[in-house]
Amino acid sequence: MKLSKVETKLYPLMPLRDIVIFPHMVAPLVVGRKQSIQALEDAMEKRTEIFLVTQKSAAMDDPGPDGIYQIGTLASVMQLLRLPDGTIKALVEGKTRAKIVSHLPHEQFMQVELVELPDEVIVSSKVIAYERELRKFFEEYANTNKKIAKEVVKSVRNIDDPRKLVDVICAHMPLKADEKQQILECDTLEKRIEAILEVLHREIELAELEKEINTRVKTRMGKTQRNYYLSEKVKEIQSEMGQSEDGLD
Repeated sequence: MKLSKVETKLYPLMPLRDIVIFPHMVAPLVVGRKQSIQALEDAMEKRTEIFLVTQKSAAMDDPGPDGIYQIGTLASVMQLLRLPDGTIKALVEGKTRAKIVSHLPHEQFMQVELVELPDEVIVSSKVIAYERELRKFFEEYANTNKKIAKEVVKSVRNIDDPRKLVDVICAHMPLKADEKQQILECDTLEKRIEAILEVLHREIELAELEKEINTRVKTRMGKTQRNYYLSEKVKEIQSEMGQSEDGLD
């Protein structure tokens, strides 16, 4: 069997601290590192995409090839704004997942050869069922978590591409960078949906548990306050009657 040659391309790379960019995700980034600024400016000038990949350790100032993950997202640079303090505010839009094939030397910034990792959508009963579950549980999660804006929920309802649906939902989940990275690295759409469903189940259960705890605490506080109020009322009545609590028969 003859294997087709995988097409690779060369792109500037920008490492990210504590954030994972997904395809279909628009995000503002405040950039201060010289190499990152030069990578953004190069992509903007040449009208090419930039490879955004998360660092393994956010504390690292100048990560090398071993300090970044191998899978990230190709993104377009929509806007660059230089701020008074010398940093740059960039607006980027994730396009597609990609994997590093090799690192190439460059004087100003990190440069990599990539292979794109597009998802093949095979419409099957399993994918349809997964998609329905994903929509249902995301809405349930949004109802229990007020941090999800109504506009986001509305936009999710209007998404008809399961790939975009997965990416948009994951971008709005309160996950640590390494958890989001694991989802980004899932090699099939089904695996990513399964991973997000697991997270949604967990977050919904936690939200319900927090609600139960808050209800119990409020009930307990209510009883304590009521008992304190009654105790003070009794003392007041006894004082008015010229009796002390200790002197009662």
